[in-house]
Amino acid sequence: MHRVLVVLAMSLSVSAIPAWAAKKPPVAPTPAAPAPADKPKSTAPPKETARQFIERLHQRLDAVVKVEQALDGLHAAIGKELDAALDYTEMARQTVPQQWDGLQATQRAEFVVLLAKMVQNTYVKRFKPGTPAQVAFAGSRPVGGNGRVEVQTAITVKKTTADVTYTLMPSDGRWMVVDLTVDEASQVQSYRKSFAKILDKEGWNGLIARCKKAANKKPQ
Repeated sequence: MHRVLVVLAMSLSVSAIPAWAAKKPPVAPTPAAPAPADKPKSTAPPKETARQFIERLHQRLDAVVKVEQALDGLHAAIGKELDAALDYTEMARQTVPQQWDGLQATQRAEFVVLLAKMVQNTYVKRFKPGTPAQVAFAGSRPVGGNGRVEVQTAITVKKTTADVTYTLMPSDGRWMVVDLTVDEASQVQSYRKSFAKILDKEGWNGLIARCKKAANKKPQ
């Protein structure tokens, strides 16, 4: 009799469980969504002119060149100054305009870091320890929309001179560099053209692999 009661109690316990709770179907993973749209930045005019911003940048670079004696230390110090002056996110967006909105946040972040290093590698190799650059300003002018301004300079290190044009855009009340044109070659346009070819043949992963290789190449 006792055995019959135990079996009956177990039967009632099982039947009391709702059908929906007995076995839950597996939940499919949620696909990764594209990164949220970039937060719009204020285009309020900065308190200084674009030329004054570039003049101050070169004053800081000049001070770094006089202090840093090791090439690696010089490049690292110049890289920090560029980090504060260049809008790498905007530059990255301009180089892959068709793909940017569809990228995930992690993909954007990785790409911006790699592009920043590539831009720095191109820029810092023109500076040598203990050899300040001579900067001559050729003028400035508004270009396109969004308050963009170009500042034309000629940078001379020893006997080598390069024409460098900075394209700046107001961002949250200050200037930020969004392109560098060296001897009439725009970095943004050059990257955009080469990246488009790589994307057509190798896709996004192929582009990232090539950017990693370029970013890790030590400037001389």
